[in-house]
Order: sequence, then C-alpha cells, then structure tokens
Amino acid sequence: MKYFYERKEQENTVEIEIKTGAFYLLIVLIAGWVGLSFVSDSSEIGATVLPLIAAFVVVRFIALWKVQKEVLVAMSKKTLVTRGSKFSFANPLTYIIDKTEKE
Repeated sequence: MKYFYERKEQENTVEIEIKTGAFYLLIVLIAGWVGLSFVSDSSEIGATVLPLIAAFVVVRFIALWKVQKEVLVAMSKKTLVTRGSKFSFANPLTYIIDKTEKE
C-alpha cells in the first residue's frame, strides 16, 4: 500500500521505504483522543475515536505484514541493510535487501 510503504525493485536490490506520515498520523489520532477525553466529559467521543484508532492500527499492521516477513527473512540471511529513521520525513526508514546470493 502506497500510504504505508513504497517498494522499489532493481536488478540486485529491493528498497522498501516505510512512510513516516502514517506513524505521525497515529500519534496525532491518539493525542487528539486523549485531548478530547480531557476536554469533554462525554464518553461518546472515546467510543467514536477509539475504534478509528484501532481500525487504523489493524490496517497498518495488515499492510506491513508482507514487508515485515520479507525483512525478517533478509535479516536471517544477513542480506539486509537499514538506512534512515522512522521519525524523519527527509530521511525515512528504508530497508535495502540484497538479492544476490552470498557464498
């Protein structure tokens, strides 16, 4: 899914860039929910916002499932290089998987 990651496949490598915006969107949703809970005495806000947060977490988990499996396999084969930070828009977290066979 383009909202959570971007995959670029070359001849010898696969680059998977994890999108930073989805992480910050989750933080904003949680902060908004906590803020609204303090401002409002109504439990209706929590009953509305909390399922949205849970749905977002589930969708993100499902979208990144295949990527995480691929990263774990590459990690066990020692063909994985990471670059960047999951908190940075300028230098996002990128997994680089070498497809060439090591002897």
